[in-house]
Amino acid sequence: MAVIRLSGPDARSITKKIFRSRQPLSHRKAVIGELIDRNGFIDTAISTFFAAPDSYTGEDLVEISLHGNPYLCDLVIDACNEFGAHLAGPGEFTQRAFLNGKMDLSQAEGVADLIYSSSRAAQKISANLLKGSFGREIKRLKSQLVEALSIIELEMDFMDEEIDHTPLEKLQNKIAAIIKKTDGLIKSYEVGKILREGIFCPIIGPPNSGKSSLFNAFLQEERVIVSPRPGTTRDYIEEVVRIGNYQIRFMDTAGLRKSTDEIESRGIQKTRVLMLSANTILYVIDSSKPLKGLPDLPSHLLKKTLFILNKSDLTDSKNLRRLNEIFGKYPHLSCSALKNEGVHRIAKTIIEQLEAKIHNFGDTHIISRQRHKNALISTKKFLKLAWRNLHNKSAPEIIAIDLREALGGLDIILGKTENEDILNHIFSHFCIGK
Repeated sequence: MAVIRLSGPDARSITKKIFRSRQPLSHRKAVIGELIDRNGFIDTAISTFFAAPDSYTGEDLVEISLHGNPYLCDLVIDACNEFGAHLAGPGEFTQRAFLNGKMDLSQAEGVADLIYSSSRAAQKISANLLKGSFGREIKRLKSQLVEALSIIELEMDFMDEEIDHTPLEKLQNKIAAIIKKTDGLIKSYEVGKILREGIFCPIIGPPNSGKSSLFNAFLQEERVIVSPRPGTTRDYIEEVVRIGNYQIRFMDTAGLRKSTDEIESRGIQKTRVLMLSANTILYVIDSSKPLKGLPDLPSHLLKKTLFILNKSDLTDSKNLRRLNEIFGKYPHLSCSALKNEGVHRIAKTIIEQLEAKIHNFGDTHIISRQRHKNALISTKKFLKLAWRNLHNKSAPEIIAIDLREALGGLDIILGKTENEDILNHIFSHFCIGK
């Protein structure tokens, strides 16, 4: 089946010209009939009319359901165009819904995220946007901010009158509470991005440690040709695996070593760059060979590294004890990628680490869009200025300006402050027909 949508004041009148039925088109009634053009019958179809403002877009809207033959769809679309319709741009239906007040901008973004979500975790975070729970949280923050601003403006209006003013400390505490909530949302972006895009997990380590074998074990197929000769992986290869509610983006990379080969050296440099943006680094070590000490990694990378002691089927107990001493206080697991032993435990550990981060946020809404993070950073910046100016007993006019600027950041999230470039960018990433 296919659905063709028309939205706008002429939606019903255009439909009547291309759709014949015994029943009239009435609000929320599915009507069976025949689609026609100037050459005659096209297809049997069902048309459903939604009268403004009770429709997805807030305008008169018709949905025509017909057989999913692309040629038939083209005939119907051509017939609609002939009577004055035009092809919708990406996200135009949702953009009209936003402009007509059917949803705020964060909900509109939730529509796109939901369509493109590819895991249960991504679907849940998108659904929270679409249902408006995040928007309601921003509106609550905005309400608290408006209340603080109204107190400041009241002080300005009656500063020469002999009346009781709001204690300075009380106002500072109110702004500090909003800063704390805003900061929590900003910090949640790291986790939200992972839920939306998947856990980015490059597999690194020395050549011939079994990185490609581990990569293939996660995929359950020979995606990478495995060779005993070191340095065979010159570039990175990425594949996505869905495990439970989450997506993991595994990446096989060039082995870390000093190389005189120009192509291999460029691959190694790429590996080092990928490590910086990783959520979890799997550092694979050949446990069948003696190891002098811990691999040389900067502390900021060490924090997100899970060491994999591979080829456990080839090592002896003495060497295994030695390795456990070296990696004692660092997260590490033994496995045999070639025999597919311990691989499931690695994936489970990666997910457990993510779920621990999610748990740390408790009831805090988790944001997943860079735009929301940037707007909240702007809000926090001006809230801190307002708090500092309150602490320094600056003029109320200055504090009021800071609070209005902070409000501007929240309005950007909700789309109250419309910027054509921002709107065009957001809706250009939607699919046609939504």
